[in-house]
Amino acid sequence: MSVESILPVILGFDIADYAFARIFHERTGSTSLVVSEFPRGPINNSSILTRRIVPRGTLADDSSLLHLLNKIEEENPEKHLLLLVNTDDAVKFIAAHRDQLGEKWILPYSQPEVIETANSKENFAQLCEKLGLRVPVRNVISILDKSSWLSSLENLTFPIVVKPLQGSDLEHYTHKGLPKISVHDNRESVLALLERLRENTVDTSLMCQELIPGDDTTQWVVNGYVDKQGRVSAVGSGRVLLGLHQPRYLGNAAAILTEYNEKLISDAIALVREAHIHGFFSFDIKVNPYNNMPYWFDLNPRIGRSHYYMKVAGIDLVQALLDDFMGYSDRYQTNTTEGIYSVIPSCFLSSRYLRDRELYNRVAILKRRREGIVHPLAYRADRNIRRWIYRMESLIQQGRLMRRWYPEPTESGF
Repeated sequence: MSVESILPVILGFDIADYAFARIFHERTGSTSLVVSEFPRGPINNSSILTRRIVPRGTLADDSSLLHLLNKIEEENPEKHLLLLVNTDDAVKFIAAHRDQLGEKWILPYSQPEVIETANSKENFAQLCEKLGLRVPVRNVISILDKSSWLSSLENLTFPIVVKPLQGSDLEHYTHKGLPKISVHDNRESVLALLERLRENTVDTSLMCQELIPGDDTTQWVVNGYVDKQGRVSAVGSGRVLLGLHQPRYLGNAAAILTEYNEKLISDAIALVREAHIHGFFSFDIKVNPYNNMPYWFDLNPRIGRSHYYMKVAGIDLVQALLDDFMGYSDRYQTNTTEGIYSVIPSCFLSSRYLRDRELYNRVAILKRRREGIVHPLAYRADRNIRRWIYRMESLIQQGRLMRRWYPEPTESGF
């Protein structure tokens, strides 16, 4: 296998999917194949990728997607096909059907039982507790089991955060009113949500957990790559400066400072080893500002929406992947560069939201540098006036959404 023989096949149309194509083009100069059901701004008018628009529903139906991937393999007999995805359902699809894909497919993802552990917030909590890492106090509530609602809320101190036990449930029940994350100040508010979801026949379970205090700047992310020998070959950390607050994207970062956190990286390595992760991974952590203790929220067996912050930090995830599948296994990468990943206007990275003076001063210095702030869609090798217009429109829209959903920082981040 040579680098030139690899064709990245990316499923999706979001910023993370374009960033996949960008990091491969930056490392190898290769053009990716992006498969999407919709022509969307991040992947439109690009010279570093080829779009393939498929009928709506193709990517959500296992048999249709399997047929499509087999067809792509037939069309590219000289290529090794690298499948890149960034949704829970797509990762589950790969785990379930990897034996049905040909030998030419490169699949940097874990086995089904590992995916199940990682995607389950309950199983992840047990894994953290085994390693002595803190997780928020939490209980699981079955929406359809109304008799258990009150008892499941008894040991929780309000306010609490409620979210689906399985992240993939959002793709099936959002249209029925299932929120990605919601905050509740009292028991009555939670019961009202449960009743609405039950009436809408949402057949799943929710995780109810204590709300950890702190604004967006108390949140951290750790991302990386584990090779087939179980060795973490790339891992980096970043401090969230500001999150996205519109309901659909709650929990995603709007701006990240690429700050090295030795303790969080060390704990993340222990977690992925214990979970037997292979391939990409990402963690969400929040540090309680009152006791300075980190609380671990999620382990995602995929690269994460804001993964381009790793490139800003000096970490090449493509190199880690190539080392894994081409036999070079002694390289280790972590943070080497301080910078800012951002998908919002830089005016929001101000003292209004960054209330810690030392943090604000660091950010202010980076803002003055020529490339101190990096937008994943702003790629010099992929310049196009239509792409520039889309990026400007997107920044304006993100500014409007921030003013609407998070006009002032709060002590909870909500």
